[in-house]
Amino acid sequence: MFSLSRPRTAVLLLGFTLLELLIVVAIVGILATLLIPVYGKLRERAQKVQCIANLHNLYVAADVYVQQQRHWPQIFLKNYETIDDHANAWINALAPYGPTRKTWICPTIQDLLQDPDYTQPHQARLDYVSAGFDDKQTSPHQWPTQPWFIEAGNVHGNGNLVILTDGSVAETNDLLPK
Repeated sequence: MFSLSRPRTAVLLLGFTLLELLIVVAIVGILATLLIPVYGKLRERAQKVQCIANLHNLYVAADVYVQQQRHWPQIFLKNYETIDDHANAWINALAPYGPTRKTWICPTIQDLLQDPDYTQPHQARLDYVSAGFDDKQTSPHQWPTQPWFIEAGNVHGNGNLVILTDGSVAETNDLLPK
């Protein structure tokens, strides 16, 4: 028999054509363009959650300190020669109750400073500022809306984070009357 069609032979393709490669690169580029902003938002949210966890750790430590010592830590900036001395006094006062030097550092502020080594022992930084209470045991619990610690900067978008007497965390813009 006579056939007009081409004879069938096994053809083995060992690569991609230039067009196929360009299409794959374009798809990857489009996906990256869509996902990069999402990654940034997720990172910001994770840092805010870490910051809230830091505030909770400081709250629990300060609460236990008040229960055991029967007063709020009497650590005031005016009593120290340097800011580092003041920061170290707070770090050392609450360290027996759990918080480490790193607990006092907001990850978002750390990123903004772009200094990953800032937690060295000879340096001290407090990204959370303590409220000042007198030496009475009941003072920290006296006012429900009195913050115990407030974040040093408005880096999470809706005001500084604060932890209140009941252990709840709020943003300062949410606490202000509208």
